[in-house]
Amino acid sequence: MTTSFDQIIQSDTVLTGKWNKAVYQVERLLGEGANGKVYLVKHGKRQYALKLGLDAADLQSEVNALKVLSKSNTSFQNYLLDVDDFHYQGADYPFYVMRYIKGQTISDFIRHNGRDWMGLIGLNILRKLVELHERGYVFGDIKVQNMLVCGYGDVELIDFGGVTAKGRSVKQFTEVYDRGYWGAGTRSADEGYDMFAFAVLLISSTETEQRMHGIDKLLPQNRNVQMLIDLLKTNPILEPCMPVLQKALLGHYTSSSQVLAAWRRLKFHKRLPASSANRESWLKLGFTVSLLFFGLVVYFYWT
Repeated sequence: MTTSFDQIIQSDTVLTGKWNKAVYQVERLLGEGANGKVYLVKHGKRQYALKLGLDAADLQSEVNALKVLSKSNTSFQNYLLDVDDFHYQGADYPFYVMRYIKGQTISDFIRHNGRDWMGLIGLNILRKLVELHERGYVFGDIKVQNMLVCGYGDVELIDFGGVTAKGRSVKQFTEVYDRGYWGAGTRSADEGYDMFAFAVLLISSTETEQRMHGIDKLLPQNRNVQMLIDLLKTNPILEPCMPVLQKALLGHYTSSSQVLAAWRRLKFHKRLPASSANRESWLKLGFTVSLLFFGLVVYFYWT
């Protein structure tokens, strides 16, 4: 049996679903996780993201969660588009197809557009997580690579491999974002688990002095949540939201709704849309020119 993704999917592979018969043209690899690889594919004239797994049972819980979310009246509605198997050399490989989202990591977006966007980005992440939590799931594997920012600070979750039903053990995580790694709690799938990871996500996304380099190599006796709090307190980008993130790291919130409500009370600098900012600049310039012109008229009139 073939066990290598590279043997199954190569450049320009045409993938046909065994049951639904939908045909997908593979364009390139988008990324990979612990239980599969995600490819950019074309179906007709539109692009989608297709996740291929080697183990049907491993992928099934992920598909089940996406089915629930896709049927909900949330921003996840119609996220899941197709579920099928790809038959290759006598074996079936499960896959599912979802919306393709084009965007940047939080780190890249902040670097290109400025720290003023942090308030809106944080708000949109929390809105997504609240929707997920209200449907009975925890995201689990929150990290920089699993969040994309697009448009006017919109945020999308792009890898659901760690999505876990509440009350179970988190099935997939990345150590630095995991509260168990820091001795700050269990790996039980509850909303507080995601809120801890949310705080670490914002720290790691805005840490410009490389102080998190090698932090995933620390021995258990050398790591604790106070290290993260120290990084947070000395991060100027996160100064407006420091109290909320600190409480999230310390486990003071039991729900994402509490964090969202607290976030909305924070005072962030309001960023104008580009069109408004340009309009304001032209108004200021026009007013300045008018004053100069008026001054010249007065000068020549009296002289």
